[in-house]
Amino acid sequence: MKKRLSLRTLILGGLLVFSALILALTYIFQNALLESFYIRHRINSLIDASNDIASNLDSDNLKDIVRQSSMNNEVCVYLISSDENISSQRDGGQCALNLLSYSQTSEIMNTIEENNGEYLFADYPMNMFRREGDHFYIYGKSVVSEDATTMILVSAVTSPIDSTIKTLQDQFWVLSAIVIAVAVTLGIFASKKLINPLLQLRDEAEDLSQGGYDASKVKASFAEIEDLNQTLDSANNQIKRVDKTRRELLANVSHDLRTPLTMIVGYAEMIKDFKEEDPSDNADVIITEAGRLSSLVDDLLDVSRLEDSKLQMQKEDYSLKEFINEIYRQYKTYCSGQDIDFTCKLPEYDSLINIDKKRIQQVIYNFLNNALNYNNKENKIITLKAEYVDDNYCQISVYDNGEGIDKLNLPYVWDRYYKVDKEHKRQHLGSGIGLSLAKDILIAHDFEYGVDSKEGEYSLFYFKLPYEKVNENH
Repeated sequence: MKKRLSLRTLILGGLLVFSALILALTYIFQNALLESFYIRHRINSLIDASNDIASNLDSDNLKDIVRQSSMNNEVCVYLISSDENISSQRDGGQCALNLLSYSQTSEIMNTIEENNGEYLFADYPMNMFRREGDHFYIYGKSVVSEDATTMILVSAVTSPIDSTIKTLQDQFWVLSAIVIAVAVTLGIFASKKLINPLLQLRDEAEDLSQGGYDASKVKASFAEIEDLNQTLDSANNQIKRVDKTRRELLANVSHDLRTPLTMIVGYAEMIKDFKEEDPSDNADVIITEAGRLSSLVDDLLDVSRLEDSKLQMQKEDYSLKEFINEIYRQYKTYCSGQDIDFTCKLPEYDSLINIDKKRIQQVIYNFLNNALNYNNKENKIITLKAEYVDDNYCQISVYDNGEGIDKLNLPYVWDRYYKVDKEHKRQHLGSGIGLSLAKDILIAHDFEYGVDSKEGEYSLFYFKLPYEKVNENH
């Protein structure tokens, strides 16, 4: 298995590599490139002084300008012009230009003229004025005007910088020690402020499955770590909630399975032990309870298929009125026998709806069963209604005047395994899967759905779906 680098090693290594890179660049610029930069600077000084003087040749203060330019750029200036007023003006004190012979001056001027009036003499031979390691540079420029031709010569000397480089080298090693110390200090600081909280989060995250994570234990100095901390805390709360609903599901499903199984076994034994009695009534009970078992198992299988996206919707066009009437007829007889005022309200004209009939029936069955299970009023009222809310959508709803749902529980009624009635009662059948399954089916159809309720007064479950008008004479 490939060994992975720790974040601590990565930070410390990164800081040291970055520091080494900076130090290497500093060493190169301070040692290998320092002399070339120095020479380039001196040459630029010659050119700047020459251009400054050339632009002020007509000035009445030319002499002062020459002196000032010489001082600013630390160069020696020599002007030779056909204009007698500025002929042979010099500035720069004891410099190479003052020691030029007539022939040397003439040679320099000719070279400048031959090179389009501008030329740099690098390391000009001035042996009589040269100290060991000195290099002389002369820059010449010819300026032609209407009145005169002026030759501007500017010189500078570069001295050895070995001692300067040696000084910089000494400083470099001190600087290196400081930079490395700072890098290590920053690495330790980063470990404390960044890595340690991450390690704590790693340890705490291992307890997520047991619900032992506590966000308050981990103190973070960075927003990103705090966000991770809050995310893990949210995940922990979700795990606790899922674990709680899982236990409730097991309790509910176990109860719903045990009751019909007990009745099936009991009535089957009665058929076996009391053969002289008519077994038809006992068989009816067995069939009814087996149907409940089958319905519960079907719901659980549908939930599993929806989670795996294996439950395919088989959509076809159906008459809205016929679809609703079919469901109404199925429940009407039962509700009449239970003294329940069950009514159906349909729109004036019919329309076509594109649905998976079996699944949408399942949704409405769940709405109706929910209304039956949670209606303890003496005068029970349940209304199945279909109405057009605009030119494009119709709403199918189930209303009951039962217990209603309080505001605290209302957001969770669609959650899987959730039951408002926490004390499992026989008259409240189901395991908390029905409404969640209805929600998944409606989402698969891309239908809008919702619930409106007031505790102690009513509940209204509904969904909206598109429709297409049909000719009434068709």
